[in-house]
Amino acid sequence: MDRPLSAHHEYCTAFTLIALTNWWEDGFATHKGMPSGGFIRDGAALFPADRYDRNARAVGLYYFSHPPLAYDLPYALFVLFDTAPNAAGLQWMNIIFHLITTMVFFFALRVVMDERGALFGAVLYLFLPATLWFHGNVYMSDMFVQVPWILHLVFALRLFQDKGPVPRRNWIGYGVTLFLVVYTSWLGVFAAAVGVLVAVLRWWREARSRLVSLVLLTGLALVAAFGLTAWRFLQVIDAGALLDHYAARFAVRGSIGADLWPTLKQVAVNYRIGFLPVIVLLVVLVLRNTRRKAETSAFSGTLGLFALLSGLPVLLDHLVLLQYAEHDFAALKAAPLLCGLAGWQLSQLGSTWSRVALGLTCLAGVLYFYRTNPLPGHDQGRYAQEQTIGSFIATNAAADEVVFGQGISTEPQVVWYARRNVLGVASIEDAERMLRERDLPRGVVISVSNGELVATHITR
Repeated sequence: MDRPLSAHHEYCTAFTLIALTNWWEDGFATHKGMPSGGFIRDGAALFPADRYDRNARAVGLYYFSHPPLAYDLPYALFVLFDTAPNAAGLQWMNIIFHLITTMVFFFALRVVMDERGALFGAVLYLFLPATLWFHGNVYMSDMFVQVPWILHLVFALRLFQDKGPVPRRNWIGYGVTLFLVVYTSWLGVFAAAVGVLVAVLRWWREARSRLVSLVLLTGLALVAAFGLTAWRFLQVIDAGALLDHYAARFAVRGSIGADLWPTLKQVAVNYRIGFLPVIVLLVVLVLRNTRRKAETSAFSGTLGLFALLSGLPVLLDHLVLLQYAEHDFAALKAAPLLCGLAGWQLSQLGSTWSRVALGLTCLAGVLYFYRTNPLPGHDQGRYAQEQTIGSFIATNAAADEVVFGQGISTEPQVVWYARRNVLGVASIEDAERMLRERDLPRGVVISVSNGELVATHITR
């Protein structure tokens, strides 16, 4: 907890902290509630208003890839506790939401299976390598979205399964939670699409009017979330420029043009890193229980509904944004499906064997977690390297100097510890050229010589 931010996607945590710090120091309204992966006051010098129009400045300074709820909530909590954004506070918040998500997941599973299977699935979710890390140490939209999404699964499963009168709270819960999912991450769009698909298929068979109402409610949640997101983003950028930016980002993160085989291999590695113990458990149990089919419960329609609602959105997310799925935190979204099915399969075992298998799998999850994320002193120093660079920059860069990095990490972790933006360059000449092009007076190039960090001060 609160060790130096460095490896295994902790750039996500640093990125979030930088965005929250901009709001904390400059005021939320100053930046129209727009997150950014760099310090705005530092970066604004690179995009002077008299030389760059509003759209170029917006793309250079702000972050549009995700809707903003995952930034709004921790900022509101830091304001509530009158505490400047910090890594430990963000991590503790993430851990609390991990516990909340686990409890909510239990209630989602109770809709489709008995209490024993639901409890097993929730405990597996609690001790997965993926959830231990990405619900604990690393934070951004793709981690926080699990909270509203799994809560949304509770209401979606209730609405689609219940054939009698539906309590109003389930309708409200479905609409509100879907709005929150969409307002957090693109996963919400795929969850909405699957909800509409299931409603249409049910309506085709049953022609119940409430399924039409559910489609309309889904559309309303989508429009509300997209409308609010667009309203916020359009405070700093024009609509055409925003769409062009999204087209450029989709080219980088989408499936079109992806180097298919290496990308799929990386996705497979991501699932191995995040889920190996529960995948092994699930495969073993499926083989075991298939051989003893007469003694086990059949795969019911309610379980099929759960698999569809929890699995298909993730599949669509990977298919549409395949290059984004190369990040191993993108696989976190598959945790409900894998843990839910494994919990159901565990419930087919006898009481003693199910507990033994559950305990061994959870222990393996914790051990595998520490294999990927070793304790300080056992990590070959990888968790301190970005902090070392950032601290060196903070000490050696003057306030009026543009900071350049040559042959060093320029990731958000470095920026966070330096409290300065760091621009990567190939040479000192490139840094000098950038100063001249931007009409900036001074800079400092941070590089490594003979294993030591060196600061070279330059002028245009």
